[in-house]
Amino acid sequence: MDLSAWVMIIVLTWTVLGLLLVAAIWSRAPWKAVLAWLGIALVPLGIWLVGLWQPAIDGWNTLALWWQSLVFTLPVLLGLGVLGFAALLLLGSRLVPTRPRKRKPTTTIPPATMPPAYRQPPTSGTPAEQTLILPENRQGLS
Repeated sequence: MDLSAWVMIIVLTWTVLGLLLVAAIWSRAPWKAVLAWLGIALVPLGIWLVGLWQPAIDGWNTLALWWQSLVFTLPVLLGLGVLGFAALLLLGSRLVPTRPRKRKPTTTIPPATMPPAYRQPPTSGTPAEQTLILPENRQGLS
């Protein structure tokens, strides 16, 4: 059997297993999880039908060659640690239970009993204070 036949068998097996998983969780899981697993199950089939299986295998082989020739220096170890922490956060975030958001009660602003200070008629008649008062509230200047 050649490589393409093996790839077809693996892809179809992986897709059928994914669809069986989706069928098993259909009634119990939230619809977002069902859609996510359905998408994950269909990715290998889509890659195979589009013809990207050979570049995917080449990419995997390139990644394996990179890993085999990797020299573990301090920056490389720090980078692997950051990538591992990022993967842990991404996977761990899916395990945290979600709770519905509670809306804060809206506070109502009481109606104003007095007009704002800048809208009140002037109490003093000096010209210096008259310049700070709105024109409609000014009294005649002397």
